[in-house]
Amino acid sequence: MVGRSINAMVDNCNGTSMDALPDEVIEFILSFVSTYKDLHNCMAVSERWKRCAENVRQVKNRKFHKSIADMDMNWTRVSVAPNTAGITRRFSHSAVVCDDLMYIFGGCTSSMTTFNDLWKLDLNTRMWIRPITTGAYPSPKACSTLVQYKEMLILFGGWTYPPSYPLHQSWHLYDELHVYDKSKNQWTCINTMLTPPPMAGHSASVVGDWMIVFGGLQRQQGEVHCEKSNVVWKLNLVTWTWTQQLFEGGQRPKGRFGATQVVLDEKNLLILGGSAGPNIQFHDCWILNMEGDAWKWIRVSLLDRDNEAQNIWSNPGCLVGDKLVVLNKRRNSKEAHSVVYYPRSQWLTALPEHPRFSRIDLANRPNDVDDNVNGRRGSLLNRHQEKCSQATQQRNIQHTVELSPMAKKRLIAMPKSNELSMTVCVLDIAQVLTAGTAKWLMPKTLSSNGPEETILYSLVQGQSELIMFGGILKDCKTLFPCDLSNQISNCLQFITAHDYVI
Repeated sequence: MVGRSINAMVDNCNGTSMDALPDEVIEFILSFVSTYKDLHNCMAVSERWKRCAENVRQVKNRKFHKSIADMDMNWTRVSVAPNTAGITRRFSHSAVVCDDLMYIFGGCTSSMTTFNDLWKLDLNTRMWIRPITTGAYPSPKACSTLVQYKEMLILFGGWTYPPSYPLHQSWHLYDELHVYDKSKNQWTCINTMLTPPPMAGHSASVVGDWMIVFGGLQRQQGEVHCEKSNVVWKLNLVTWTWTQQLFEGGQRPKGRFGATQVVLDEKNLLILGGSAGPNIQFHDCWILNMEGDAWKWIRVSLLDRDNEAQNIWSNPGCLVGDKLVVLNKRRNSKEAHSVVYYPRSQWLTALPEHPRFSRIDLANRPNDVDDNVNGRRGSLLNRHQEKCSQATQQRNIQHTVELSPMAKKRLIAMPKSNELSMTVCVLDIAQVLTAGTAKWLMPKTLSSNGPEETILYSLVQGQSELIMFGGILKDCKTLFPCDLSNQISNCLQFITAHDYVI
């Protein structure tokens, strides 16, 4: 047990029992213990240790909330060790935290493929685990939603790349509804009489026994092209029935995908940002009031917009208390890179119009060789934590542009600029329900030890920490970002308050 190991270590060092130490010293020692299972185990040592461990948890939580308000955080990077079993690089995946575990489903790779694998990260040990799931596996897809309801995970929607043949097909959207039972380690496909149109890039939250779904890219029956939606659907998680929600008259948000959606209380949701296509980004904020048979939209007045996050639709937000946190490029960055969405390719930095970059070459597309891509639907590894395939470890070989020796020297010589690092942007929503206003806070520090600018990652809250995973490194030094093999990440970033001091 962790607690008894700490006690024995102190006794062996100086012959003094740990019980002889002041509470402040014990709490300082316990502050280095993981706030998940290990700290809970320390509470079982004695009543004194339990009291000290509870104080450590409270202090860490208080310091974490203060650090969010001050936008002065500590970033810790954890990478998958080479040649070891670990999760594949990906972006546009789904993530949710349940107790001491973070679950990751699906996402995209650099080889124009999508996954249908499920991984879980033990937040106590920081180790990846790949469960051997059974049942009806979901299709490989990205931009789906994954939420927790009781002991189940609810997976809905998503998209995947079109098949290689015939050419010039549009991508495929899903209206699939799957439930993952954590206790049984089993997927179940839920078939309903009425279902929303296939969609991706939507947002979803659980309120009581309902899952509320907003927006996204949708394709109506019989239609060829996708449309941006502002429709709200709700799913009864007891009867598994869908209902399209009715609304009162008045203003409402424009159709969008990639919005941040958080629960304020049992009667109100908050929607922030999103996109409607190339160079059409939203920075507005709305309350979805769910009282009565006909719901209503309430527009939020945003204050101090000079401090707002520059890019919201590809950078998800996370609610911490009464603060909505968005990770973004530093405001004093001199680089200005627009983000363009190509529905048949990747999410890329804007490039000159040229046939080479305007479409993907499906005829010359590499074969799917990963164990969980759309070339092998439902093919899962058959051993717990089995090592990733050799093809996954070596990554798919991409077509790259040959650079001249001088160009290579210039790229190597470019220093890594701190202006390209990410930092914390905070929207204070303490007055959003009472006054209808939210305020972007001014950063109190310009220092940042965050990663290089990244988009299409996941961001969730653990115990006194934010957890960022995956995404695409938006590197301005990359001349041709169509080669994403080295830009897609499988790294973890743990965002916490600074170290505990006595």
